[in-house]
Amino acid sequence: MTAWRTPDVLAAEDFLTGAVAEVDRAMRSARQELRGKEPSTEDIRRVMQFAKSGDASPAMRRLADRIARGAGLSWRQVLTGEASHDPLVRQALEADRARLEELIQGETAPPPPPRRPARTDDDEPLTFTEDAW
Repeated sequence: MTAWRTPDVLAAEDFLTGAVAEVDRAMRSARQELRGKEPSTEDIRRVMQFAKSGDASPAMRRLADRIARGAGLSWRQVLTGEASHDPLVRQALEADRARLEELIQGETAPPPPPRRPARTDDDEPLTFTEDAW
């Protein structure tokens, strides 16, 4: 039954669906841009200074206050996208995206350590010493 769904309600639903899809695209784009780059200590310092300045958006200043109070978030988590589930983080990143792109140059993330093959029970020591028996 859709009698209560007036044309205004349907238009609002369409607008909301489009806005959510746009935010999802923007977040995916931001994650892809940062993938492979780790924010350097200098990048984090620059972002912290910006967040405390008058040039930052109100959302960014609220985020800086929250991080300073020790709310379980760090700037590294914010800048790497680990905290992208948080609404305030998303709002702050979206509001100051252009300025953050200027501030964060990043550094190449170190390659993952090589994986060693798992040892099986059939592996025997190649050298025998007195304490191996």
